[in-house]
Amino acid sequence: MSDLQERLYGQGFTYVSQTGVYDEQTRRGVAQLQRDRDIKGDPRGIYGPATRAAFG
Repeated sequence: MSDLQERLYGQGFTYVSQTGVYDEQTRRGVAQLQRDRDIKGDPRGIYGPATRAAFG
């Protein structure tokens, strides 16, 4: 989880902290990433297979 949070922070989602917990800020960062990159296939805010593939 910390890796995801670190990557989101590095991509400019500076409100995401490395807590190791899938908290509201992490969910918000994932949802914003999905919107920014037009990622489909996962529910908003869920770091599922489609989001992992697009972000990886």
